[in-house]
Amino acid sequence: MYYLHFGLDGPPFRFSPSAAVLYLGAAHRECLAALQWALLHDQSGFMLMIGETGTGKTTLLNAILARRLPGLQLACITNPRLSFEEIMRVVLPQLGVMTGGRGKLELIQQLERVVANRPAGHRVAIAIDEAQDLSDETLEDLRLLANRVGSQDQDLQIVLMGHPELLDRLSAHNLRQVRERISTKVSLLPLSPAESVAYVECRLEAQGGTARIFDARALRHLVKAAGGIPRRLNVLCHNALVLAYSKNASTVTPAMAREVVDEYRSILRPSSCQQRPPSRRAEHPIPPRKLLIRAAGACAAVAVLGLGSVFIPTAHDWAGAFSRTARLVAGSAPASPEGSSDSFASDENLGPAPGDASVVAMQGPAAAPAPSRTAIQIRPGDTFQVLATRYLGSKDRAGDLIKANPQIRDPNVLYVGQIVYLPSIEKNDPGEIVR
Repeated sequence: MYYLHFGLDGPPFRFSPSAAVLYLGAAHRECLAALQWALLHDQSGFMLMIGETGTGKTTLLNAILARRLPGLQLACITNPRLSFEEIMRVVLPQLGVMTGGRGKLELIQQLERVVANRPAGHRVAIAIDEAQDLSDETLEDLRLLANRVGSQDQDLQIVLMGHPELLDRLSAHNLRQVRERISTKVSLLPLSPAESVAYVECRLEAQGGTARIFDARALRHLVKAAGGIPRRLNVLCHNALVLAYSKNASTVTPAMAREVVDEYRSILRPSSCQQRPPSRRAEHPIPPRKLLIRAAGACAAVAVLGLGSVFIPTAHDWAGAFSRTARLVAGSAPASPEGSSDSFASDENLGPAPGDASVVAMQGPAAAPAPSRTAIQIRPGDTFQVLATRYLGSKDRAGDLIKANPQIRDPNVLYVGQIVYLPSIEKNDPGEIVR
């Protein structure tokens, strides 16, 4: 296999989640500690772990399973598209109970007996991966299950793990009762560039190799393309090693890294053959009469958007503005010779043409730069009073802090990892996130 070519004991970059080789960045350590604490001590009944796909949520869950925490009976659900009754049929065997052909009520009663007969100091937990795909009905059934089975000292803990879309799901009005049961929320952030390099080194060293297999510039290119997502790093580094092996090279060069990244991007983007060729506009020109109608409509829209600003140019200026508008509507504006189909237009291309008085008159005075705001990341135990004392010098300024964060619906409920902003200050330097 290719890894023998580099003197490795096995493939270093696997795509399936595994706790056999575990690298923990700062965010991973925080989330793992929060997950372990919620499973063993949290009394709310629900915990929420949010992270983009590939950041390592399932890997952290596997790490908890591998630790075999004393006093914890943990059942895992990896298929969230099951009904509530099907979920119960998956959970109970993991807790040592055979389900047979029992119905929904009998399954709940069996789980009640498991919790009631547990040894002193033991807890029962259910972890559901990809929870953003759970139906509203199943989420409500899980809440009712937590109310019924975990009514005494909340001995049943439910962990919902999913993508950021899960937050949008739980913000729905009909799920507010589920949302209000969540006391712990953590966000699994991507790795930093330095952590990404350390992650690659960890994977290689676990198989008896070193990061010298990658040229330093090649590794930096792969790390940048991965954006701190461990799964992407696995895919890119694996394919880079395969490419180097196919060329009988001892190291991954920058050219190889660029080739792998370009190929990876081509998988994520639509192919060029699916895009409309630019020459087709010339094949099917817009009739002059329709062109004039569209240009007149565009000019009328610009006048309306002027919010009452009226400008009457001279006959020469009007003809020039009308001609430019007509060219924009027809799509005949010349493309930048340096541009490409994959790049966004630059700021220079978005501005008005030099001397275009009709556009300048509508722009008005230049807007003053917006005041900078410092972002604060919520830590365990933080409240608005605590933050006001820490950053504003007095807990009496908690009201100012609450006014600066209208996105917080309930000032009495803050979640770990949530972002709040200090009141605006007149500075040019951007605020930094305080962890």
